Amino acid sequence: MQDEQAIRLMESKRATKWRWAIGLGAVSTAAVIGGVAVGVRVDGDLATAAGAVTGAGAVILVAALALAWCTRPGQSVEALMRRQGTSRDQLQKARTRQLIIFPFVMLAFMFQAHLAMQQVLAGQGNWGHYLQVSLPVLYGWVVPLIVMGWDLTTRKHRSLLDDELTQSMRAQAMILAFVVLMGGATVALMLGMWRPAYGVAALPYVLAIGGATAGLRFAWLDREAERGG
Repeated sequence: MQDEQAIRLMESKRATKWRWAIGLGAVSTAAVIGGVAVGVRVDGDLATAAGAVTGAGAVILVAALALAWCTRPGQSVEALMRRQGTSRDQLQKARTRQLIIFPFVMLAFMFQAHLAMQQVLAGQGNWGHYLQVSLPVLYGWVVPLIVMGWDLTTRKHRSLLDDELTQSMRAQAMILAFVVLMGGATVALMLGMWRPAYGVAALPYVLAIGGATAGLRFAWLDREAERGG
């Protein structure tokens, strides 16, 4: 009886997540289409805002599609149970997914940030351009915060997410990120001495790549540890 109740509860949660994913996908698709449609017709601040909406919608759409695939109907109960696993497994897998997805979110925003940076350096920047430049930098900070365990989820479930293996993986990930950040900052300094505008333009890339390195390295180590048992 308990097994049947657990199965029904699991299927109900799966169906709820799938419906949320489909709805979120539909809204984000509309945001992408609407942003593109508005962006090609207007100029100035409205075009900048439309570009930001398009980028955010594209990122959310990718996340919604991934969630819809993981919770799609027709999966066997055994597959759902293996995917769900224990609370520790769920939290660790959710953290790993974040550390994989966020670097790609940064890539999605970097193109807009590059175009916005050109406007800022030309003295034609507005609030929308500054916002676009700051988005990949913001994600560049968020990823190391998750790796270091300073995010709200890890702080709330520290007993499940902060063991000796995690601390070892964290150290390896942050050491590599530090080396990448130092190398990138050195390159940005040399560019700045040659062309100051180039040095400033390189900084968002340096910060984003440094943060992405920490996240991807941690995620890779976590997957390797999972395969090794």
